[in-house]
Amino acid sequence: MPSPLTPDERRRRRAALRRHHPDLGGDAEEFLRTLRAWGSPPAAGTPPPAGSEVRFVRRPRGLRRLSAWWRARRSPAPRRVV
Repeated sequence: MPSPLTPDERRRRRAALRRHHPDLGGDAEEFLRTLRAWGSPPAAGTPPPAGSEVRFVRRPRGLRRLSAWWRARRSPAPRRVV
């Protein structure tokens, strides 16, 4: 188990990740290098980091959207994504 970070180390780590985060205008490759350099293990109970399991979902449009809504409304039990 990794040793806990000191508050100063945690601040520096968060600043580096924030600086390179793709959602904030940073480079994705640099962000991944920073993650690997800091050795961020996944915390217990958190999902694994996004990678090849990222899925894109196309939602129906127009009348298909209406019919999909109607079918979902009439179904006996809500669908669960596992």
